[in-house]
Amino acid sequence: MTMKHTPILMLALALVLAACSGHTLTTVRVNVLSYIPTASRSGQLDLTNATLFLPDDDGDGTYGNDPDGLALDLPSLDILEKARLEARLSLKNTGSAPASVSLEIHVAPPSDGFIYDGSEDYTVLSGSVNLNPGEEKPLELDATLNEANPAFGLLKTGKFRVGLKVSLAGDTVNYTLEKASVSLSGRLFKLIPD
Repeated sequence: MTMKHTPILMLALALVLAACSGHTLTTVRVNVLSYIPTASRSGQLDLTNATLFLPDDDGDGTYGNDPDGLALDLPSLDILEKARLEARLSLKNTGSAPASVSLEIHVAPPSDGFIYDGSEDYTVLSGSVNLNPGEEKPLELDATLNEANPAFGLLKTGKFRVGLKVSLAGDTVNYTLEKASVSLSGRLFKLIPD
């Protein structure tokens, strides 16, 4: 290499390093819905099956009773700016009495074997909807978490469990899970100062 090419090489190196600054935002998205078999995304809640835990990967031949959720191992973000969690259910009361359906999104450490018991887990979102007989309604949850949320530190590690709890109070309701996702946005490293 000649001295003539050195300034060009230095300029190219400076441009590459500038592109990798501490301001580069990375978003990791997980479609939790894709971990739920298509046939299990719809069903019926009734008096005998009033609570579902999704996703269910315990392999016991039944669906909706797995208490440990989905284990995720995502890239760790040195600087996590926000975490977004979303879920959407489509519901129809097919019974003869009013019904109420609740939906909760839980996250927990990888070691938690029952992420819905309030022990080590966090309920990051919850909501409910009331349905009269024959009525159809969506139940949608969407929240963006920041450092003020207690679950934020856990999500920042990239290693956590996530799950949905669907509960019925009433007669019979048909459901379809249409959306379930987690998005983490931040910076992968903080080696280069802002």
